Amino acid sequence: MENPFEENAPQRPTMLSVLCILTFISSGWSVLSGLFSLIGGGGSEQSMQTMYSMINGNPDMADMMQSMMETLQVMVTNAKSIGIISLVLSVISLLGAIMMFRLKRLGFYLYVAAQVVMLFVLPFFAGFSFLVIAMFAASAVLTAIFIILYAVNLKYLK
Repeated sequence: MENPFEENAPQRPTMLSVLCILTFISSGWSVLSGLFSLIGGGGSEQSMQTMYSMINGNPDMADMMQSMMETLQVMVTNAKSIGIISLVLSVISLLGAIMMFRLKRLGFYLYVAAQVVMLFVLPFFAGFSFLVIAMFAASAVLTAIFIILYAVNLKYLK
């Protein structure tokens, strides 16, 4: 006998479930770390002092390290703005993943928009130095992989 309350709800593919869970973990971690960094906010100047001591100890890497230090200084100066924007984008990304987990197509577009904008937050504040380009490239590859994998599952989203 059939259960009258059971609908023929579409099944979520395993790959979509795994992607959503990975996004829950990643975005959730970003939200939590963003909140903690906004609340705590310390430790940046101590890291800068450590980096300065590394520059003084190795003259061969002084030029590259100086460029990295300038980038890090801009990041520290704008840490609160970067943190707030990243926190908001992480929440949007998390909401998008939740919606995709519930098979809502709008979640895909929210996720993609948040992830693409997130790629450009650091370059907006710090410019395109070697360090920023390296971080951008690594993030862009991972973001592209996730967007492509989510797009493959777009046919299951309504």
